[in-house]
Amino acid sequence: MLDRKLLKSQAREINRSAVVSIYLFSLLYLLITWALRGLDTYVSGSAADYMQQYFPDWPVPLLLSHAAYPPLLVTFISVVVSLLLAVLEGGYVLYALGVRQHREMPYATLFDGFAFAGKLILLNLVMGIFIALWTMLFIIPGLIAIYRYSFAVYNLCENPSIGVMEAIEMSKVQTSGFKWSLFVLDLSFLGWLLLACCTMGILLIWLYPYIKQSKIGYFQEIKKIKQVGYFPPSPPPVDMPQF
Repeated sequence: MLDRKLLKSQAREINRSAVVSIYLFSLLYLLITWALRGLDTYVSGSAADYMQQYFPDWPVPLLLSHAAYPPLLVTFISVVVSLLLAVLEGGYVLYALGVRQHREMPYATLFDGFAFAGKLILLNLVMGIFIALWTMLFIIPGLIAIYRYSFAVYNLCENPSIGVMEAIEMSKVQTSGFKWSLFVLDLSFLGWLLLACCTMGILLIWLYPYIKQSKIGYFQEIKKIKQVGYFPPSPPPVDMPQF
């Protein structure tokens, strides 16, 4: 049985103990991802369409008023942004895993996912296809699929030498019997997420690492229970006997 309150409390303590501030790191991550999503939204023209649909009496800002870009360019930018977001998320997971191990993780860690970018991109693509196929059956199977594959990125980031399908299969075994616990964990952050919306996302600088570290805490505990996943070798004792 997972102790949700304890694991969330440990997540807060781990974040506070980071040598390189996890809040500044999260700010860097959020600024880059917001900029990428903003570029995608601007090029697609969806921001202007949204304003015209829901705020017809308001003038569309000049910044959002532009001639339609070629569909091929819009699609290309959307794909590139999605790929970059997948790789940056991997970098953030690497940072959070390192902080949990009490290692000093520099800001450049955010870009370490590019070392195995192909696997991160392929993993997200395969998971997206699987989730989409399950969602076609109904919303509930799609939601279950999201939790079924939720540990795959963590498995790959912990051990980039494994294959994409191996990371997914490990996640399926790890989350078996724990999907409801993971769903309840997400629900426990609902109030905070609503509050973050009221602060125009500023609260996410604190909330995002809290959520991510809590989920990694669940991942580590479930991995121990299931005995499935990568277990890094223990460091040798400090005082080795001399012969």
